[in-house]
Amino acid sequence: MALIDKAYLLVNGVYVFVRFVLQFRSVNWTESIMYLISVVIESFLYINLYKVSRPRYDPGGILVDAGTDLSQPGLVSYMFDFIYVSWIVHLLSLVTKWAWLIYLAIPVYLAFTFGPYILQFIRSQTGGGAPAEAAAEDGEKDKKRREKKERKQQRVKYSR
Repeated sequence: MALIDKAYLLVNGVYVFVRFVLQFRSVNWTESIMYLISVVIESFLYINLYKVSRPRYDPGGILVDAGTDLSQPGLVSYMFDFIYVSWIVHLLSLVTKWAWLIYLAIPVYLAFTFGPYILQFIRSQTGGGAPAEAAAEDGEKDKKRREKKERKQQRVKYSR
């Protein structure tokens, strides 16, 4: 976490110094608001990662939670990805204002990753009767199969 602390301070410090001190005359409201929004989200994620990674102790000094492993996949890695994308955007936006469009990669990635799951959920909700009807048809086929098997067993068998 120490390396991330330094990188967080370095990237945001460089951005603030260059944009608001050296290039003060070229600052406009939209870029300032975009930076503010992105740094608030980035800071929220950073603080959240910092808190969940710390061990927790009860008042008696007994370890309650060892903290979350920051190298695990899932939500933690998505948080780190957002922080890294923010750093790239902040540094590139010092060169061009079009760098802010890189943030569009995040919703595109989310749609690509979670889209099939969301569509499957929506289809199961809107076609509510379809799975029940399919189950009823399967039950009906099973019932006919059982009846046929029972009739076959009830027949008189002749032996030679």
